Amino acid sequence: MKRVLVALMVLSFAVAAVSAFAADLTGVVIETKCGAAHKGGTEKDISCIKKCVKSGDGKLALLVGDKTYVITNPDAAAGHEGHTVVVTGKADESAKTITIDTLAMAK
Repeated sequence: MKRVLVALMVLSFAVAAVSAFAADLTGVVIETKCGAAHKGGTEKDISCIKKCVKSGDGKLALLVGDKTYVITNPDAAAGHEGHTVVVTGKADESAKTITIDTLAMAK
């Protein structure tokens, strides 16, 4: 019984380690309500992103290709709505979230 319990604990830690990984991702700061519809970075896009986040209708997110990661610490991305950025942080594939450590404008 102890062996099974220990094996399950080791397996659960391994799964957690795979699902949350450090990453350098390049993507567009969007929000979850309208999603990729406002990835163009125009003033209209930026305005809509800010409006939806402020009203609570959407959460700031990072669009990387066809994947969307909800930003768990949105203050780190404030002011970059609609911009293409390079983010270093911890991404969790299973939860589709990212915690930003550093953020810089993409070149």
